Amino acid sequence: MSLRSRASLLALAAFAATVLPAAGSAAPASTSFRIVGYEYAFTSTVGSFAGTGAGNAGDTGAWNARVEHDPLGSSPTYVNGGDFQMATTSPAGSVDFVDGTFAYHGGTITMLKPGAYCTNQRYRVTGTLQDVSTSTSAGGSGAFAVTLTHYRTLLFGHCIIYKARVAGSVDFTYQQ
Repeated sequence: MSLRSRASLLALAAFAATVLPAAGSAAPASTSFRIVGYEYAFTSTVGSFAGTGAGNAGDTGAWNARVEHDPLGSSPTYVNGGDFQMATTSPAGSVDFVDGTFAYHGGTITMLKPGAYCTNQRYRVTGTLQDVSTSTSAGGSGAFAVTLTHYRTLLFGHCIIYKARVAGSVDFTYQQ
């Protein structure tokens, strides 16, 4: 795990410690989470997202993802790396984490709606997660799939993105 990934995971864990109930650690019971969030930073080849999630077994979580990709507009636009972290809590209050990396060329970014005349744009972002680990497992896998919406408006003759929201899912296979 890179120093940047460790720093992101520590920041996410610190955030989770302030908003999630304290309890002992246990692997998340949920293997699938509905996630929502916002893009909080971007360049032409990297997008950073954070938000919350609700799991299929009642777990909740706070997550962060950094998605490295080809320049938007490339055909196809591949996901080339990055990392995903989630701090989770179970309905009983057990706290854990899920951490993984995006596989090289293991996903794509596909334009769903180009946003003609400065209307909102929509993209489908998918990625394969590898090296998925929790407090009690390592070597798992996962799949990340969200719809990214760029909310845009015309301001002084320029099309401006004023908000970028994501909604979708992340699924995990934990190894024991």
